[in-house]
Amino acid sequence: MLDIPLPLPAPDLKRSDDAGAERRAAVPSTAVVGIFIILLLAAIQYAREFLLPVVVALLLFFVFVPLQRRAQRIGLPGSGVAAVLVLSLLMGIAAIFFLLSGPIMEVANNLPDIVRDITARIEAARDVFLAVIQNFRAGAENDIPDLRPARIAEDGENGDEEDDLLMSTVSGALLYLTETPAMVAQVIFALVLLFFLLSSSDLIYLKIIQSFDGFGEKRAALTALREVERNLGGYLGTVSLINAGLGVSIGLAMWALGMPVPLLFAVLAFLLNFIPYLGAVMGVVLASVVALLWFNTLSSVLLVGGVYLLLTSLEGQLITPAFLAKRLRMNTVLVFLSVAFWAWMWSFLGMLIAVPILVALRVIAEQVPRWHVFANLLSGSAAQLPATSELEMPPSRPSDAD
Repeated sequence: MLDIPLPLPAPDLKRSDDAGAERRAAVPSTAVVGIFIILLLAAIQYAREFLLPVVVALLLFFVFVPLQRRAQRIGLPGSGVAAVLVLSLLMGIAAIFFLLSGPIMEVANNLPDIVRDITARIEAARDVFLAVIQNFRAGAENDIPDLRPARIAEDGENGDEEDDLLMSTVSGALLYLTETPAMVAQVIFALVLLFFLLSSSDLIYLKIIQSFDGFGEKRAALTALREVERNLGGYLGTVSLINAGLGVSIGLAMWALGMPVPLLFAVLAFLLNFIPYLGAVMGVVLASVVALLWFNTLSSVLLVGGVYLLLTSLEGQLITPAFLAKRLRMNTVLVFLSVAFWAWMWSFLGMLIAVPILVALRVIAEQVPRWHVFANLLSGSAAQLPATSELEMPPSRPSDAD
């Protein structure tokens, strides 16, 4: 009997071709997404002068639109309320700049002397530190000298270093002065855009709702807008009031301690407190440096830095957690990364709006069902990890063959 081989089944060429095409298409699509992200980041950084006032205007819109709506309910026109709000904000900014213009011009005129004095005091502080170490090693108890500049006036070897530091400081100050007109233009652009947003808030909401189909989707869109408005506006309003209170407290404390220009410290404390973690450190360092320039004793310098640190610690550990809703607290790791990212993209002004942008993304993600995982990642609410036994795989059931 002959063994006749049976014919093998023909391979499914169509299925293999489809699988290969999918694999080949996956690589270009991934590359396209990566290139798109790189180009998007470059565009955001390149268009900073335009995007920054737009983002600020949108954030302020969610803060002021509830006030405008309440005013409209009592019969006031929306455009008039928007004009009053924007003009009030403009007058507040102009008043702060007017009060600070005198001290800032005085500092600019005396900048060379200030730089030399700071350099001399830093050298004197270094001598104090070295003297303390030497006395500690020798076991002697000598009087610690004050921080008055004595070494630089006698030592002429550091003249070149002083000149280099002076030139770099002056060039940096001139660079900021040359950017002042552009900053003023950005402020005006943001306020004008804020006026148009507030005066057209009902029309904007109506157009967004009309873009959805069906009554259920329109109602969900309106609910999402109201929720974003309530949460984001509430967060920004609460944080702004807390920062304003901190600025007033630090300004009064600096005035009581005899620091120069306490109003400047109040404004800086208000702005720096929008930057989590790094803002308090920057404020303490700045206050300590100015105290080092202004006072002649180490105890006064430590007192100024300690008071600033105490007030910011009380605000961060007690006041803000008590007034800020728990559901709006953010993941600390992502907050730090957001501050670092926007500092890299938009420098100091990016640091100021980093957390509000993150809060806005979280509030929006909470309203989109597909983005709930992202919203949970941004959340800073404490959650207990499941037990190890709950994460283990259930034991496999014996098969019928066994």
